[in-house]
Amino acid sequence: MKHDYKNRLAQLALWMAMAAMPLMAAAGNCRGDVNGDGHVTIADVSILIDGLLGNGTMDDDAADVNRDGIVSISDVSTLIDYLLGAFEFPPEEEEFNVNGVDFVMVPVEGGTFMMGATAEQPSDASDRERPVHQVTVSSFSIGQTEVTQALWYAVMGSNPSNFIGSQQPVERVSWDDCQLFIATLNTLTGKNFRLPTEAEWEFAARGGNNSQGYRYAGGNDLSVVGWYSYNDSWVLTGTGAHGTHEVATRMPNELNIFDMSGNVHEWCNDWYAGYSNEAVTNPTGPGSGSNRVYRGGSWYFDEWFSRVSFRNSVIPSYRSHGIGIRLAL
Repeated sequence: MKHDYKNRLAQLALWMAMAAMPLMAAAGNCRGDVNGDGHVTIADVSILIDGLLGNGTMDDDAADVNRDGIVSISDVSTLIDYLLGAFEFPPEEEEFNVNGVDFVMVPVEGGTFMMGATAEQPSDASDRERPVHQVTVSSFSIGQTEVTQALWYAVMGSNPSNFIGSQQPVERVSWDDCQLFIATLNTLTGKNFRLPTEAEWEFAARGGNNSQGYRYAGGNDLSVVGWYSYNDSWVLTGTGAHGTHEVATRMPNELNIFDMSGNVHEWCNDWYAGYSNEAVTNPTGPGSGSNRVYRGGSWYFDEWFSRVSFRNSVIPSYRSHGIGIRLAL
């Protein structure tokens, strides 16, 4: 962790201002718990300032209060605001364990975005991606990776996949299969996991409120952020070892989410319907239909299918070695 030792007089002034602060401890939270005692209190401000001045040691991860990658005076200010009740830490990634298998859910702060074939998408984007329209979604969490074969097996006791590997995404699962998996997972965890709505999926793939406007989830070079037909191992080596790849082996997007472009398509909860021009909030698709939406591209398709606005649909009983699942909460 890089330290910023500038503005020491300003740091000392903030320290003097602490005399006016209440000495109530906040609930234990790794972020801001600089001295590692399980609580966020005025003592952590003291340790943070001493650490910045080179007079002591601190937990750099906890000391990076504003999560900008640098421990600096701004972290002192943020920590003071938190203790005074003027700032709340946004939720952080949450890890779950089911029968010995860990998986991570990433928080996505709600926001408003333009959904569909926006300007960074190619001119030959499908009519299914038009018209571009304004969508607002509330905060939710989404899987950091696709559901792995290890997690599916831990929940269901079986592995339907064609390309076997514990850290590869599960595939050959229908939308209906995913509903049974989620119901069983919820029984085991006491949570309310679900499939993401199509709007939630696209918002997360675009990077949420941190979006940089990329064509794919995490960048404009798909070979860096996703597995698709032109960087599949069969194309690279000619060995015939084609198929899915271990999750989280390409670069993540702006929200630290992996593989939302490529590897396997991912089921969404919505029945398929065409878009309209209307601005909508938390859309869930039509109440009924014949096809369920899937998103995200896969290992056997080219770049066009891996774009963040690409959408397609199929009957909910359909299974394919290119379609898997990502959880929402």
